[in-house]
Amino acid sequence: MSRSEPLSGARAAVAVLTVVALLTVSLAAAGGAPVSADERGSAVESFSGSAGAGPTLQTSGDDADVIRLRNELARTDERGTIGVTTRARIPDRVTELEVTLLSVAPDAEIEADGFVPVDDAGSEGSVWEWDGETAEPSLTYGTEANVTAEPEGALAIDGTYRFVGAGEWALVRTPRVAAAWSYTGQYEGQVRLDRETTVPGEGVASRSMAFLGPHEEHVREAAGQRYRLIVPDAADPVASPAAVFDVFADASTALQVGARDEEVVAFAAPAGEVSWAVRGLQVGDADLWVRDEEPAGTAADVWTHEYVHTRQAYRTEASGRWITEASATHYAALFALERGAADFGEFEVTLARGEREPAASAVLSDPSTWDRNADYTKGALVAGEIDRRLRTETDGAASLATVLRELNEADEPITNEDILDAVEAAAAEGADDATAAAVRDDAERLTTTRATAEMWGRDAHAAAFGETPAQVGYELAADGVRATGAYRNRTVERAPVELVVGESLEATVVASNTGGATGEYDLSLSVDGERVANRSGTLDAGAETVERFEHRFDDPGEYEVRIGSERLTVAVSEPARPRVRSVSTDRDRAPAGESVVATATVGNDASLPADGALEFRVGGEPAATVPVRLDAGEEATIDREIELGGDDRSLGSGDVTVSAVGPVDEASTTVTVEGDGPISTDGAPGFGPAVALVSVIVASAALTRRRRRKR
Repeated sequence: MSRSEPLSGARAAVAVLTVVALLTVSLAAAGGAPVSADERGSAVESFSGSAGAGPTLQTSGDDADVIRLRNELARTDERGTIGVTTRARIPDRVTELEVTLLSVAPDAEIEADGFVPVDDAGSEGSVWEWDGETAEPSLTYGTEANVTAEPEGALAIDGTYRFVGAGEWALVRTPRVAAAWSYTGQYEGQVRLDRETTVPGEGVASRSMAFLGPHEEHVREAAGQRYRLIVPDAADPVASPAAVFDVFADASTALQVGARDEEVVAFAAPAGEVSWAVRGLQVGDADLWVRDEEPAGTAADVWTHEYVHTRQAYRTEASGRWITEASATHYAALFALERGAADFGEFEVTLARGEREPAASAVLSDPSTWDRNADYTKGALVAGEIDRRLRTETDGAASLATVLRELNEADEPITNEDILDAVEAAAAEGADDATAAAVRDDAERLTTTRATAEMWGRDAHAAAFGETPAQVGYELAADGVRATGAYRNRTVERAPVELVVGESLEATVVASNTGGATGEYDLSLSVDGERVANRSGTLDAGAETVERFEHRFDDPGEYEVRIGSERLTVAVSEPARPRVRSVSTDRDRAPAGESVVATATVGNDASLPADGALEFRVGGEPAATVPVRLDAGEEATIDREIELGGDDRSLGSGDVTVSAVGPVDEASTTVTVEGDGPISTDGAPGFGPAVALVSVIVASAALTRRRRRKR
């Protein structure tokens, strides 16, 4: 997002100090030369100073030389507002102090201790004068926390807030307070102003921004700077503190555009409750916020974009305004490419937006012609083309950074003409005058007419910027997550991956190198943080390879699986139980002792595979047992040949129940058994009790006759 220019930047801070240092010496009664004792009796020489309402100026010196002005911030019960207490510690040499509150909420009541109001209807803000007696006077008042704006710029989103008081927390601009004072003792040195903003309760304040509420603060010192990242408890950042610090340090090293701020303060803005107008915002010298939903290190990285703004110390006129967002967008994409976090295709897509209408027809030096953020789109492409031309024509001796370094030295707001002069001067560092003039002419055509640049290709980029480094990335194949084992061997859903005990997760990963040089890949599979498999190798530029991993899960539970940059949640459960839909036989009548074919239909209504045993029974007695394994939603039929009685011919005629019994339910059918007659008492077929008795008698008579013959 565009940085806020008024009274911001290192140059603005220097300007304020200059005002204080060079302010015209005056008497308390009137300006001009000091009044002598002869003219005013025992008059004492008096001098004056003033400071605007810009970012906090930290000064050093004895307390006799410094007015300490402190703004203390506090949350209030009313959403959209915060409370402010402005306190002053005044050295003995100070005779008068006047403060102007520029951030007072409309109709806010101001509690004064040691200050009296100044009746000056023509003044901007609320003006108060020290009573000259109170040692530490103060003013307590409310200020509006909410700052809204219409969405604008390529980083704009469908919201309204730039700063907000959300009740439990607030992300706000620091209050603006101007001051003017008079003091005695010319030869003892000037009296200066030291301003600071603090949050006595939970919160943290930088020069231009403050967060009120519970939070964590992360700090890193790198690349000659100190980085502070404020992460509110209400935020859920996509980018880790380490990732944010890495892109800051990388950009700091790559941007050789002049002195760095000693400290950069960044806030992760909670996006869950607030409709932000932009994805990120930089104000003051080196303060910025970025929505917690923004990743770090991509070709469209907002964290890098806002950091680049902290290195732009110039101010602009309208015609030079385009360079601010253009260079930030170009560098965010370029640094991601050079770091290997983005490939050339992503870099190309980001800058090639400037070729498309309506941005392509905009005149960069005339903001009234801009439509849909031409400074971010066409501007980034033109900035990139100027960067490429300078590097090519000077054999790397100059670049766009050379131009920005020159602009940062400007004392006055820069124009497009200043940008063109800086381009020509940069080209002259490594090329002859004719070539430098040609580079300037081309830059003038691209910034003052509707002409636009064309996106260059990979070879042209390599010639100007050098080969892009290897960029090895990993991605699960389209069908890269499978469940394998006794139940199934197929692709499964990933959110989460559902397996049963004994199954294996099979993952297919594509490792690709989209960079411009040969690179190595080191790919591992870890389960709950423990590495269980590893694959590594070398990939040429533009090459890819496929690696497969397989891991078996023998215990139920939930596991976190990581494969390269991919993360999967694997939920392992005991198998479901199959259900019996129906059972039938190939015929409904059969002689006793013969077999029929029983067919059972079984199914699995669960989302997981099912496992269990199916038992066929005849007349309630087990006849056959079959193991059943079914995939989720699967249905199957199972056939078994079963006998209606055995060799003992224990079944006679009549209906017999054939059933299929599963783990949770059963189904049955009836078969009619056809026999030779009634069942005998001893189990012999075809004999009833009377017939059996006759048979015994006949057999006995026959035996008597045989015995008589033997005699």
